[in-house]
Amino acid sequence: MVRLRFDPASVREADSFTVEPWRVDPGLELFNDRLHFLLWANNYDARGGSEPIWWWGRKAIRLGATFAGNPTLADVVLSNGTAVWIDGGPRAQLPLAVVHSDSVEVGRLGVAPPPGIARPTMVLAADQYRAISHDYGPARIIAPAGSGKTRVLTERLRHVLGDRRWERETVCAIAYNKKAQEELAQRCGEFSPRVSTLNALGWEILGRPPVVEERDVRNILSGLVPKQQRRANVDPIAPYIDALGKVRLGLRDPAMVEEETDDVPGFAEVFGPYRGVLKGRGVVDFDEQIYGCVERLLSDGNFRRQQQQRFRHLLVDEFQDLTPAHILLVRLLSAPTFDVFGVGDDDQVIYGHAGADPRFLIGFDKFFPGAVSYQLEVNYRCASDIVDGARSLLSYNRQRVSKSIVAGRRDEKVAGAQKALVVQRHRSGDAASTLVAEVEKLRKRGVDPSGIAVLTRVNSLLLAPQVALAMSGVAITSVVDERLLDRTGTRAALAYLRIAAGAADGQRGFRKTDLLDVLRRPSRGLPIWIDKWFRSETMRISDVRSITTRLDDDKVSAKIDALANDLDGLARVSRAPAATVRSTLRHVKDVIGLGQAMSMLDASSSASHLDDLEALEQVADLHPELDGFEEWLREGLRLRPLELSDGGGAVTLSTIHRVKGQEWPYVLLFAVNDGIFPHRLSEDREEERRILHVGMTRGREQTILLSDVAKHSPFLAEIDGTAPHTATSGLSVSLQNTTVHKSGGALSKASPGGRPAKPDGGPYDETLFERLRVWRRDRAKAAGVPPYVVFPDETLRSIARTRPATAAALARIGGVGPAKLDRYADEVLAITCD
Repeated sequence: MVRLRFDPASVREADSFTVEPWRVDPGLELFNDRLHFLLWANNYDARGGSEPIWWWGRKAIRLGATFAGNPTLADVVLSNGTAVWIDGGPRAQLPLAVVHSDSVEVGRLGVAPPPGIARPTMVLAADQYRAISHDYGPARIIAPAGSGKTRVLTERLRHVLGDRRWERETVCAIAYNKKAQEELAQRCGEFSPRVSTLNALGWEILGRPPVVEERDVRNILSGLVPKQQRRANVDPIAPYIDALGKVRLGLRDPAMVEEETDDVPGFAEVFGPYRGVLKGRGVVDFDEQIYGCVERLLSDGNFRRQQQQRFRHLLVDEFQDLTPAHILLVRLLSAPTFDVFGVGDDDQVIYGHAGADPRFLIGFDKFFPGAVSYQLEVNYRCASDIVDGARSLLSYNRQRVSKSIVAGRRDEKVAGAQKALVVQRHRSGDAASTLVAEVEKLRKRGVDPSGIAVLTRVNSLLLAPQVALAMSGVAITSVVDERLLDRTGTRAALAYLRIAAGAADGQRGFRKTDLLDVLRRPSRGLPIWIDKWFRSETMRISDVRSITTRLDDDKVSAKIDALANDLDGLARVSRAPAATVRSTLRHVKDVIGLGQAMSMLDASSSASHLDDLEALEQVADLHPELDGFEEWLREGLRLRPLELSDGGGAVTLSTIHRVKGQEWPYVLLFAVNDGIFPHRLSEDREEERRILHVGMTRGREQTILLSDVAKHSPFLAEIDGTAPHTATSGLSVSLQNTTVHKSGGALSKASPGGRPAKPDGGPYDETLFERLRVWRRDRAKAAGVPPYVVFPDETLRSIARTRPATAAALARIGGVGPAKLDRYADEVLAITCD
């Protein structure tokens, strides 16, 4: 018996919150909603000393039932004479004639079949059967690679809709993307369940507003963001689009995103107006389908309760890929019972950059109280060697659900190979040729190219495989094209190669445009006006050096002389009898300093410009002669090898992130090297293991890991189990320490990390600060932007305080990101070093 000390009418109205969703934690507890449910879901109303009222029975009578004569035998009698109980508790399988309150709620009096009849009828593995037969309430299904997660989802739908006769309008399966949604719907075609993506679901709840394309998003942002100086090969709007995603899917403070992200000045002020434009036009963009839906469900409690009647039972695929906004949306729809059947694998969380977090699966029962956990234990996809190697690798991670993974295909060997998991080591200059040789071996064994995939950690490292395979006449599909050569690092490196070829010739010279491309890569502290001294369209090193005799600034003259010396050294290297493209690139990277410059850009942006240089070195091994290299490279990228196919398929070239969920008989993982696995820019070693594990388990028959003997990945020793297990094997993925509370009708979220540190306080050189302000004023005026877009005052004070003498020192100052470093380093250093 529950004795109330308050008026239950006080919780009749659902909680409503007028708040920006980014302030809300995904673990939000709607207290009044839960209390209201617990009071009325399965209790008699005996207030006032009257005869207890069973309200679900009353509702059943409104649908055509009659009261049972004996209340100890049944609640009501149906029109066909069947005496049944009306049950408002969890939708458990009971050995009684029961009509569940879910059925009554949608206007039906369907009798649930008894447990003996309502069992899955399909032939299933034991671990799959246990998960599919789950009785009631939330459930977490840990589904490792190749364990049959799609079959579990399909058969769970078949079980609850067919065997247990749950109402179709209360059950919804959620797929991660449109392709997965179509596949799931096709597999369930004979009983047509409700299957949707989260975006489509949010769009429907919002009333199906028009969806704008990215070009419209760009047009809206272009009218809101501060005007910025245009730079070649730089998209000024893209960072703002990424920042919008971090706020709306990651539920992050716009001001914090602005501080952490380079090249989004004024973003915190832009975020609200951008959404205001969408609302004013009555449209949504892709992420707004999620964010706007969350906002609507939070702000209108009664509307939320209406929607919850349509989502009493949710089945969610690829649960590990959900972001905080996705989790919050699922919880708002599945409340108050949180009956969510979540299928995923914490070992496949590889989208941390997009907000995916292992904690949602690891702590599933914290977000969906009372959850039961099931584990699928058998990998039916991969040969046993691959399963064993992947399991050993993952055992070095600490933040994961403890699990047992065994191979469903024991003692299978690949014809012509000793093992199904092969580590193929090669010399540094043989990466691409080794890959081609391995692909040719497979083709000679009769493997169709469509059964082969070449996977890498980062996109640029597909360059050498693509060119090498294309030149060998192998049919391929790839996402890499000539745009890769226009990225900051590769563009500068190719300009250096053109200068080297012209300078080595002695007569030909080099183009002024090539010199301007390398003038500030690496940074040399040259003033912005120096460009006007390079007047000839074709130049020689002597022309560069002669400029020093016409300058009246000794410091600038010394820097031009150093540039000429660099070009002299480059010419000598390229003229050497044993000179190759690789040796020339090495000189540019290590001696001239382009590699260090790209490392600084990478460190401040988590990009991969240094990987671009590595990719260029790898492809250089295929064409060692400097003359004609760039033309050969561009021709290789333009070649469409698929046209060379004799009717067979094509080898797939892709990154691991793009192919999660796919599989091939044969997979070659390219560049399994230190610095790539784990990637040098990643702070999460555990996610790096998960990425490699996903790549390995894309192969069914054989996975080949190609590794440079000079820099083999430390993960290789973990795959074979020879690396020691230590307490710090991986970087722990901490649970977000957030607190949600209601104050004045608004929800707030306290961030564990706080805002990034602002530039240190303390005294600074006021004279230098004023010089920097004058420079900033002139720079902003020339670019037509507000001064703070160049640098805010606090960043200028930090520069005046630390007086950096190198680009590396400048990069360490808060507010100096990669784009600003690339754009302003020379000009700022020319002032600070004066």
